[in-house]
Amino acid sequence: REEGVGALWRGCAPTVVRAMIVTASQFAAYDQIKEYMIARGASDNPATHISAGFCAGFVASCTSTPVDTIKTRLMNSNPGQYKGPVDCLLQTVRNEGPMAVYKGFVPTFVRQAPYLVVMFVTLEQLKGFFRWVDSRSEPPAARN
Repeated sequence: REEGVGALWRGCAPTVVRAMIVTASQFAAYDQIKEYMIARGASDNPATHISAGFCAGFVASCTSTPVDTIKTRLMNSNPGQYKGPVDCLLQTVRNEGPMAVYKGFVPTFVRQAPYLVVMFVTLEQLKGFFRWVDSRSEPPAARN
């Protein structure tokens, strides 16, 4: 009962939830920040993409650090210490204050910000390349 195919997926849900939170916050923050910058007069160029990617790294770090902190505490806890993630969060905030869930923020930000800058600059360059390729292709009816 403790092993088998199902045991391979034990603990998968918190990791999937974290990935959803981080990915959603990265892309939403990047798009909103980039559009805000462009609306305020910035050009749609690599400098804007770098700035928006860096800011998206900050937002993603703000959203992922509490999840990572609670997940780590649950993994390192003694059996029965917490009833679940919400109980772990409440106990952490009650005993150590609300900023306790942001332990590890700096290393997370130092890792995520450069990664997102590279990822979003690359994404924008690829989007530009594929727009260029699309603009050069003829419609199928014109080839006959």
